[in-house]
Amino acid sequence: MPQRSAEPADQPAASAPQAGRRTVLHSFAAPLFLAALTYGSDDPTTILNSVLAGYGLPKLPGSSGYKALDDFEQDFTLEYPRGWVVRPNSLRGGVYISDYNTADKLTVEVQALDPGADLVEAAVTAAVVPGASSGQQRDKLLPPPLSKVKSRTAELDGREYTYLEFSSDTITRSGYNVRRRNFAAACVKKGTLFVINASARSDQYDTAKEEVLRHVVESFRVR
Repeated sequence: MPQRSAEPADQPAASAPQAGRRTVLHSFAAPLFLAALTYGSDDPTTILNSVLAGYGLPKLPGSSGYKALDDFEQDFTLEYPRGWVVRPNSLRGGVYISDYNTADKLTVEVQALDPGADLVEAAVTAAVVPGASSGQQRDKLLPPPLSKVKSRTAELDGREYTYLEFSSDTITRSGYNVRRRNFAAACVKKGTLFVINASARSDQYDTAKEEVLRHVVESFRVR
């Protein structure tokens, strides 16, 4: 009987390891690429939506629920919507967290409180015109008159918090007036003022947004 060749039956498969290596490399490279697109977010849906938006493709529904911001380097903690993006403030104390799809945002400002200063006025100014005291703000942001600010106080975990509700206006360089609804809380610790402000554009405001903004502000605690 004729002898069969001892050569492997599936020689083309010899290239499979190389193809496999390429697949593995791509699988590692893709997450690194995506993670670099949205600084300060580890939410997969947020990262993927940033890619889809760049290509003009329909985006996925945003992630639901909240995440805790509890950084040992910060003197405060809070909860924010899972799909929002965190950006530390490199110019002054505090943090900036926002939804890049809707312009909903929250900020935490940390600054010295002058002796004898009006707490409500200082808190509203810090919330609406952040960095004004150090000359960092050049935009035309208009805080409301104090008569238009609703305020109440509450004691939590041994500290007094002042809760504020108000509207503010931003005059853009093109001359448009953009109004925002603001929910804020202020707390003083050893002469330092901590202010959280969560806001949304008035033309996009609804009860669902109000619930989110209130939750964020009420979760705020100073250590």
